[in-house]
Amino acid sequence: MLDGQSIHKKLVSSLLLILVGCAGLMGPDVNPGIALSDKGDYKGALSHYEGIIEAGTANAKVYRLAYESAFKAGKRITASNYYTEAISAGYDLDSLNSLATGLWYERALMTMGKDDWKEAKKAAAQISQLVPDSKQDKFLALILAGKKKFDRGAHKGLWDAVSDYSKAVNHDPKSGLPYYLMGQARYKNNRTDYDAALEDYYKSLEIEPTGYFADQAKKEIKKIEAVKKKMNAFWGK
Repeated sequence: MLDGQSIHKKLVSSLLLILVGCAGLMGPDVNPGIALSDKGDYKGALSHYEGIIEAGTANAKVYRLAYESAFKAGKRITASNYYTEAISAGYDLDSLNSLATGLWYERALMTMGKDDWKEAKKAAAQISQLVPDSKQDKFLALILAGKKKFDRGAHKGLWDAVSDYSKAVNHDPKSGLPYYLMGQARYKNNRTDYDAALEDYYKSLEIEPTGYFADQAKKEIKKIEAVKKKMNAFWGK
């Protein structure tokens, strides 16, 4: 017969085995990584997930979270590797592609808004592969087509650029980017038509007051308003 101490030890041992088994069923603890991501510390989150991966206890969810953190941390080659690992580990492909689409689309909007068109083209190409003929794909294609015409600078080309940007609005009415770009094209095409350009710039900020283009839009508004005031004073208006 077991004494009280032996029974206690067996109960503790059994409880520990149960806890270990439950931990295995629940998977590794990803909560610290999620908390870091919520604070914007994507490198820290990635480090947490990579610790789990190095320990050999990663599951599909860990690879999915590592993919997102790596992408947002600017490590897109690393992100691509974890994307592949997440699929191999059995993560739902549709769900993963939906996440990837959102990440690449946001990157496209950011790089376009910051006038980094080289990176914007790369992001748009990823969207075209992930969701061809989608609203996102059509939006980005029209923006890029308009930008190409804008860069050429011909009078008709600038009007065509405005037309492309205007069509893009239909595919993402929540984005102020097309209006910002329309303002640029209108002013480049006719530097005396202040009101048309200003209307577009103000519209872009109305839709997205904190958009990636917002600071530049405010600078353009200030510049055009100053020129307009000066010319009105000159003509006595």
